[in-house]
Amino acid sequence: MNLTAKNKWLLLIFSALAGFVNGFLGGGGGVLIVTLLLAVVKLHQKHAQATALLVILPLTVVSAVVYLVRGNVDWEPTLWATLGVVVGGVVGALLLSKIKGNVAKIIFALVLVAGGVKMLF
Repeated sequence: MNLTAKNKWLLLIFSALAGFVNGFLGGGGGVLIVTLLLAVVKLHQKHAQATALLVILPLTVVSAVVYLVRGNVDWEPTLWATLGVVVGGVVGALLLSKIKGNVAKIIFALVLVAGGVKMLF
């Protein structure tokens, strides 16, 4: 895929915003990256979600190191949550490869709406 110069700049600027959001809030950057890849690059839903995971990985590592160095990590819940996330990540990635793109888009939207409603209350 060849990106235009404009799309490269849009990706760079909005990815920096996603990095800020992820570092500041501890999450959410991937949602912005998926949206960006869908709107600017015109990737299919599955490709946008998979690409966002790879984009967010180094950001997550860097943010985690900053929190770790500052002593903001509680290890017991971290270990249990890590185990759950690894298992869930494998299951989710395998499931994503089996469903249609439109179904993935609907599930993605429902999870975002549910998360937003939960945050309000």
